[in-house]
Amino acid sequence: MTTDAARPRQRHSGAGWSLEVFDTGDPHVYTLRGEFDFAVSPKLAELLPAEPGAARIVLDMTGVEYCDSSCLQVFLRLSARLREAGGRFAVVSTVHAVVRPIELLGLGDVMPVHPTIDAARASWGEPR
Repeated sequence: MTTDAARPRQRHSGAGWSLEVFDTGDPHVYTLRGEFDFAVSPKLAELLPAEPGAARIVLDMTGVEYCDSSCLQVFLRLSARLREAGGRFAVVSTVHAVVRPIELLGLGDVMPVHPTIDAARASWGEPR
């Protein structure tokens, strides 16, 4: 049995990908699964908050199999908007296809990657 807190508030999907928005309060958790490429990036940009304010957002990408640079750009724009408003941003993943491009491009300062949501919260100085 699934509790209400564990049920996604919104669910979006396309050919080979899905995005679920969980109502966890703070931080807002967006769970991505599948393959994210150039064909998906416009839809992804549409689904992620355009004006996030000072929110704290975690992208849970533990179920992502592929993520290209066009999707990374969408995440970078979100991260920049959050920073400008005083919000926080983190990626959660240990998947090589996600972590390696972020490392190679030197994006760790603006897109910090953590192995778990609790680790992301801890990096913000929150208790687990």
